[in-house]
Amino acid sequence: MLAIPATIYVVLCLLVSFRGRHTKLGYLGAFLLSVFLTPFVVFVGLLLLTPEPGEVETVYRQPVDRS
Repeated sequence: MLAIPATIYVVLCLLVSFRGRHTKLGYLGAFLLSVFLTPFVVFVGLLLLTPEPGEVETVYRQPVDRS
């Protein structure tokens, strides 16, 4: 009886951690936080705290001359 809700909970935690893999929390941090809190709360937090792609400044490295 408990296996199905637990499986759904873990799958939701994995989905949230996949969303948080490119944040400062990282994959494992988002997973652990969603296990201890709830996946819904962590997902909303990730949506609110991650910047939009247009707001992120792209910095390019200068090519290194190896000659």
